[in-house]
Formats: sequence, structure tokens, C-alpha cells
Amino acid sequence: MKERQTIIYIMSNERSGSTLIENILSKSPQIVSVGETYLLGGYIHKVGPGFSWDWNCSCGNSLMECNFWNKIYRHLNISDPREIKNTKIIYPKRKDKDDQKSKNEEVLSLMNRIYAAVFEITNCSIVVDSSKKAFHGTSLYQNSPYNFKFIYLKRDLRAVTFSKQKWRKRYGAKDISLIKLLIANYLHRLWCMFMLRKVDKKDVFNLNYEDFFENPQQTLDDMSNFFGFDSYEMPEFMELVDDHTIAGTPNRFEKRRIKYDAGWLSTAKKRPLINALGLILNKIG
Repeated sequence: MKERQTIIYIMSNERSGSTLIENILSKSPQIVSVGETYLLGGYIHKVGPGFSWDWNCSCGNSLMECNFWNKIYRHLNISDPREIKNTKIIYPKRKDKDDQKSKNEEVLSLMNRIYAAVFEITNCSIVVDSSKKAFHGTSLYQNSPYNFKFIYLKRDLRAVTFSKQKWRKRYGAKDISLIKLLIANYLHRLWCMFMLRKVDKKDVFNLNYEDFFENPQQTLDDMSNFFGFDSYEMPEFMELVDDHTIAGTPNRFEKRRIKYDAGWLSTAKKRPLINALGLILNKIG
């Protein structure tokens, strides 16, 4: 009997560990990870996030040259990947609601075709999409022919805030106060929770990043039971092994031992106001 085809969609904020969870899951022979397909169009046209590694696939090749993605294009009957322009489902604003709705419907159709192509060329029964975006994910869920499930991944708001600030400085992004960044991260959490109201609770695996590291193997076993893949040993390293994923943490190209990084705690202690506010927001959200 053929296994039911399942999509695992990771919904989270940036800097919350989605690339790590995706990479761990990709070590199952039943699972293939494709990264953040939300950004596929941007990677093909080399615009938006991804400039620091020239918008390459995790295999090191461009999205025009990668053998894996070229198989996908051929399965879609696309001769030139640049025909794929938009892969983002965006919440429609009132002034252009009808136009955005039409664009979203096109993306929904395209994404389901892409998932079908991935299942076909890999023979895996589970695809992991770590696009993170709440509206994008719930829209796919509501229009999916597959067994569509979520990992809702949360991380301590203080850790997310300090990590984002670090990477913003590294890439010369506009400076934002820690208070504003913390509040924005909290509002993002509320938005995710609001959008998940549209999803059946039986289709959501709630995962706390900090709790994961208390017993990684048990959490991985819990996920195997929830999503229906065979249990396997928790990997020791986060590394790319014949992966063809899009986007993710800038550290994804380095082989790293999987361990909890608590370095942000010392920074938090030096910022008592942020630390206290973060603790409060963690508890109420």
C-alpha cells in the first residue's frame, strides 16, 4: 500500500531554528526537504533574501543549474525557470484585494504542482517546507490535495530578538531599537496563533525550541509518531547531505554539532528592561 503523501510546513519567526528542524527531518529516508519555497521565485531571479550566497541552492549551484530543481521544472513542463516569477501567497490589502486574490490562486496552483513534482522525482512520502509564513502556510493548507500538517515552532522572544539584531548589524540593515524588535516578534507570534485558528488542532505539532534540546531524541520520536514516519536516531550534526533546499540560516553551509546555544542569555542579563519584558511576553503569548 502506497504511503499517503504528506506536507510538513514549518511555521515560525525568523531566527527560531526552522532550518535546524528541517535539516534534522531531512535525515529520514522517507522525507525530503525543499527549504523555503516561498522564496523560490526570488531565488530564480536573484532578488530579495539570499544575496549573501548569491541565491544558490544548498547544493552550491544556482536555481538555473541545480539538477534537482531542473527536474522539477521539466516535470512542470517549464523550459525556462524564469517563467516562475511569483511563489508568494500574500495577505490581500483592501485596495488591491481582487488582484492579489487572483495572484494568490495562481501561486496555490503552482505550489501544489511543485509538491507533486517533488513527490514524483524523489519517491519520498513526506515533503518539508520551511517557508515560515503564516498566511502562506494556512492558504496552502486550505487548498491542498495532500495530508498537510504544521510544525508551529516557537523560540524565546529574547533569543529571537538578539539574534535578529546581530544579523541585521552584520548585513547593514536599518537600525531598530531592541524594544521595537521585541514587540514586533511578539506581534508575529500573535499573528501565527491567529492564523492557526483556521487549522484543525490535530494537524499542528507545537514545538518549543528550548524544550526540544531537553530531550532531542524523544521530541524526534514524538514527531515521527505525529507525522507518520519511521523513528531514527537523532543526528549529531547539522549538515548538508545531498540537500537541495532554498534559503535558511546563513550558517547552513557549515557542518555544526547540534547543541543549544545559550549565548544570548548573557546579553539579555545586560539589558534588564528587555529581559523582563521578554519574560512577560513569553508567558502571555
